Amino acid sequence: MYNFIFVCYNHGAGGENLALQISKSKYCNTLAYDKMGYRTWTYDIFDKFFLKPFDKNWQNKLKQVTPTTLVDVVPSHYSPAELKKKFPNELFVVINYPTTLKGLVEYRQAVYQKVWLSKHNTLQQKVGYWKNNTNKALTREHVKKLSKNITNGDIECIIADMPINKKNAKLLFENKMKKMKDKFNFEQKQNIIVTTYEKLNNINSLLKLINSRLTTLEK
Repeated sequence: MYNFIFVCYNHGAGGENLALQISKSKYCNTLAYDKMGYRTWTYDIFDKFFLKPFDKNWQNKLKQVTPTTLVDVVPSHYSPAELKKKFPNELFVVINYPTTLKGLVEYRQAVYQKVWLSKHNTLQQKVGYWKNNTNKALTREHVKKLSKNITNGDIECIIADMPINKKNAKLLFENKMKKMKDKFNFEQKQNIIVTTYEKLNNINSLLKLINSRLTTLEK
């Protein structure tokens, strides 16, 4: 049996919701989560470490955890190739970048609506978003701004030291979208299960495939 299932995906592609659905399997520890408008915000065993900006020394900074008899599902912006350096024998579920024009348009709209325009329920969650999107130190002045009724797009403006307004938020959104292109473009292999962004509206067949993989390895 695997200890972990890593769900690897680009920012805003729906990976946390997919991870939650996978974790509902009888073979997995169900993820705790909150709903923030359209967005699913999960709490994984590594405290969202793999959703933070990439750190080349990540293996030395990773929280030490004790695997249970069930599988822990972990959302990740790190690729399987990187994760395999420490977790070579785990299962990876990859959401590939959209390959169709329709998929690209829907993806952009989803990221903007579900991420950029969404708000967090608590200051702690806003701080979590900050830590997941920058390595910059969080000052008292930043916290003061985060305590206001702001969107994630506004938080991105604060991170970039730019005035909070729709124009700047949109500019930062466009810059982030450019960096996301083709980050995940994997083929199905023995311990890599691949889906596409376009197929996330119907994941039943994907969940069945993952469950069948877990069934064959049941302790």
